[in-house]
Amino acid sequence: MKSILKIIKATFLGGILFLVPLVVLLIFLEKGYGIVQKTTLPIVNNFPKINVLGIAIQELIGILIILVICLIAGLLAKTVAAKNLVQKLEDGILSFVPGYSFMKSMNENILGIESKDDLKVILVPTDAGLQFAFLIEQISEEKFTVFIPDAPNPWSGSVVFVDKKDIQDIDITQKQALACIRKLGYGSKELLKNKL
Repeated sequence: MKSILKIIKATFLGGILFLVPLVVLLIFLEKGYGIVQKTTLPIVNNFPKINVLGIAIQELIGILIILVICLIAGLLAKTVAAKNLVQKLEDGILSFVPGYSFMKSMNENILGIESKDDLKVILVPTDAGLQFAFLIEQISEEKFTVFIPDAPNPWSGSVVFVDKKDIQDIDITQKQALACIRKLGYGSKELLKNKL
């Protein structure tokens, strides 16, 4: 009974952690759309009242402006100054948000963005056998911090400290490991072929 409650709790918390960034994005887009609509109203009032595919001209112009702003922001994000600013924000503020780095890395993987910060995938022994884990950092010559994600929700899991001798290197990407975890291990036969 306790294990079922633990699974339900982990799944529920994982769902919240998954939905929070989506809700923030929707709120941001809604607020941005409202601001853009207010600024385009004086311009659009001079146009005839026309609907294109059921969308009024004002709404269409608002959507186009948001798309252009996102495109420009994407271009600015590639500049050195923007990257430095984001790095300072992540180091100074966002690093205090629990799980931010891991969630950022996972979201990049979900979106198909290649990240230089992909976590190294390893196997570590547990009471139940070997488990996927992500190497977080080296504490000393012989001790490492690793994160062992839960399945099917890799957003939750355990932080453990393991000896170097207990770490088994495995040549798979973070994206492959996360996909296997979310699918409850389906696909591990091909993924781990000749690796165990």
